[in-house]
Amino acid sequence: MNKKSAIQLSVYSFIIISCISIFTSCALPAAPDGGARDTEPPKIMFSSVLQAETNVQANKLIWTFDEYFVLKSPSQNINSSPPLPQNSKFETRGKSFIISWEGDLIQNSTYVLQWGAAISDLHEGNVIKGIQWVFSTGPSLDSGEVLGQILDPWTGLPHKDVAVCLYPEKSSNDSAVFKPALYSTRTNDSGFFRFEHISKNKIYDIRSFEDPDGNNRLSPGELKPIAYLKKINPHEMDTVHSKNSFFQSIPLLKSGSIADSVIKWSPWGADSSGVLTLKYIIGCDTGSQRKGIQIKPIILELKGKEGVYAQWTSSNLCDSNTVSVSGLPPGKYELQAIYDRNSDGKLNSGNYWNKEEPESRISAKTPIEIKANWTMETRWEINRTDPVYKIFH
Repeated sequence: MNKKSAIQLSVYSFIIISCISIFTSCALPAAPDGGARDTEPPKIMFSSVLQAETNVQANKLIWTFDEYFVLKSPSQNINSSPPLPQNSKFETRGKSFIISWEGDLIQNSTYVLQWGAAISDLHEGNVIKGIQWVFSTGPSLDSGEVLGQILDPWTGLPHKDVAVCLYPEKSSNDSAVFKPALYSTRTNDSGFFRFEHISKNKIYDIRSFEDPDGNNRLSPGELKPIAYLKKINPHEMDTVHSKNSFFQSIPLLKSGSIADSVIKWSPWGADSSGVLTLKYIIGCDTGSQRKGIQIKPIILELKGKEGVYAQWTSSNLCDSNTVSVSGLPPGKYELQAIYDRNSDGKLNSGNYWNKEEPESRISAKTPIEIKANWTMETRWEINRTDPVYKIFH
């Protein structure tokens, strides 16, 4: 190779490498070197449909951000009430997020889109939180609201990220859980849910269930505990103190929950066992409960490592009694109370298909430790009002 050819080859190689570098840097956005770490999520710079816009007639929604972003599991994270048309597409183009569909939206309806954790920035993963995009296909926004909390009736703990679905009473039936709901949402970390901008001119039924795939409905044949509440009247938004507004807790058992069983046991000898003396007091206040619910027995239980060692039943208001158990093996025990709504003497898990709701169980805050040759005395005050089925105004 002569000197001229070598120079030409070097020039061509430099040009090719430079072009590759240019195209690569354009195709792959990179985080800038140095400087403070980005802690801000992408900001919306443009939207094809404005927040709270009315008379919307569209088959596409577009949002453009101030930076590149990542779209994560949109079919699970993004929830629309009412549902967008089936086979809606979620896609990204540059710095824009696009939802498109074929067909028409429901006329004179207010749509609420919740983004969940669907969108975050490209480099640091900062998620846009709390986005709720509202628009209407009619001349005004609906202003009805329903709120509440989903609780485990056996532990009192809230249910996080479960589906809560709202169905118009006229079209509601047991199999509605297998179909898209008119309105749907997810509970937050504290089990609370809120439906906003729903029609006030309808009566609704609520159903809630565990929903790992995030489509807010059950698959045909899928058997899971289902919480339900019928005949809900929405109240006007932003009128918390209205006499028509209420907060309802709704019981939902976890899949696979099993009630404690009463064991057969023989008292231990006096030298190796302990004694429990319990004074329990049942309150007088019946509270504000669902219409038609009558005062039912409360079953008190002493639960140990092996199961339930003793039971007592109270069927009266303002009840007070002192009971004792001797011969207890040393160890830690727990006092729990069952609100026996069907008066059958045991804790029931309920059955959605048979219209049976689960019964509630509460536990004393402090565990009991039984020691050999010791008598433990304790006192427990219990509300007569069932804590799960109470309505809070």
